[in-house]
Amino acid sequence: MRTRARWLNVPNRGQNMVFVDQTHSPAAGTSLWEACPQLALLDPYMGWTYFEDFIHPAITPTTLVPYDWAFTGDIANASMTFPISLVGGVANVSVGATDEDESYYQLGKAVTVAPFVITDNSGKMVFFEIRVKAMQVAEFACFVGLAEEGAAAADFLTDASGVLADKDFIGYNILSATPTAWNYTHKKAGQAIATQAGVAVNGADWHRFGFYFDGLHTIRNYINGSLNATTYLTSAATFPSGEEMSPIIALKSTTAGAKNIQIDYIKVAQIR
Repeated sequence: MRTRARWLNVPNRGQNMVFVDQTHSPAAGTSLWEACPQLALLDPYMGWTYFEDFIHPAITPTTLVPYDWAFTGDIANASMTFPISLVGGVANVSVGATDEDESYYQLGKAVTVAPFVITDNSGKMVFFEIRVKAMQVAEFACFVGLAEEGAAAADFLTDASGVLADKDFIGYNILSATPTAWNYTHKKAGQAIATQAGVAVNGADWHRFGFYFDGLHTIRNYINGSLNATTYLTSAATFPSGEEMSPIIALKSTTAGAKNIQIDYIKVAQIR
């Protein structure tokens, strides 16, 4: 092992230092967490972090739902399971074989739980990352990211199309019309949806998606270890600035046949 200090110039925010392992850590510039003041976040007064690795979640026996997550959907045909053949903790989220079956899992047993908020010009940085794998490349839709409290409800993903409902959200999705493409998307309820289509190819393989808000006015995306050239301003009318949100996993089948996505981990951090 060889531990090194690595510095990154974070646009609009100055420099941040992280400790990395020369052999095992991602190459410089490929991880959004280089921009996150994680050492400072060890002090809870600085901010808060949510991390779910799905290694040993407490599960409700009858519904197969983690105790601290809310579930809405066709429970007879849906489940969150943990395949024993996948090391490191992986959740397999399934939806039933009936056309337009749906499964929604959102952090917060009570629908009012929404611990993260991206507020324009607040000075409070927000970081989100998920490692996800869609197990199919046709006839389904999904969304992973942050959404307003109570978003895990019927037709959060619209029947047939999988278009997201008129809610506050930010994250990554697949539409049934373009099932081989992952997209970045965000929306402020009541406003037009913003989308960057095709940020990654869905080939039933693993992807690492993440974004960070600089605390001022800009969102930057990391797609599979590469900083995306497109940025988004949080001051725009379509951005869910100031809206409280929590992690959500959403899946919908748009034709007969069971569908699955797998989640390796979810991590969110926010400056207080």
